[in-house]
Amino acid sequence: MTIHEVRSHWWPRTGWRPGRLVYTWHLTFEHAPRLHRLAERYQSALAATEGHNPIPVSWLHLTVQSVGFVDEVSGERLARVIEAVSARLGELKPVELTFHRPTVVGEAVVLVPAPAEPVRQIWREIRAGIAEVSDGGASAQQAKDFHPHVSLTYFNAPGPAGPYVEALDAVEAEPVGVNVEQVALIVQERVLEPEWVYRWNLHTTAPLAIPVR
Repeated sequence: MTIHEVRSHWWPRTGWRPGRLVYTWHLTFEHAPRLHRLAERYQSALAATEGHNPIPVSWLHLTVQSVGFVDEVSGERLARVIEAVSARLGELKPVELTFHRPTVVGEAVVLVPAPAEPVRQIWREIRAGIAEVSDGGASAQQAKDFHPHVSLTYFNAPGPAGPYVEALDAVEAEPVGVNVEQVALIVQERVLEPEWVYRWNLHTTAPLAIPVR
């Protein structure tokens, strides 16, 4: 689908306030230098175009599933979620994702992984694990469409999509592969001005394909 107009990513989202933290499952890419270089190449191409906030490569991520705000999730519930989710993810195989050409969507420029289905399977297993132990959050929500992506920059103002599309189309880049062997549970903060970024601390990881002992 062709996007003609973009909108700001930084609208007031329900529940978020300065300093409030959330537990969420992510794929993070601290050890993916080829993905970092690809992201920086596209970000450099967009540098002359205003109206967006590039994401530092240290904070590149693929959001999978929120657990809940830290002040609403008890330590006991979180421990049970981690146990249930980890058991389910341990049954899945590690995957290799490929990233290549970015796409302009409503609020961001994103890279879409290929294949996407293994990431959707990770999402389904995490939701199922949360549902096992929780009366709220993912267990009470009707499963919505999940479109896995890694954002490269967030738009901070409405405007035409054309300048972003043209800048990205001028880049020649080879696809890069990223091995995914675990999923991270992070404690995330939505930081507004002047940084305009999501940042986090790692709480724990759940490996894929736990070895049989």
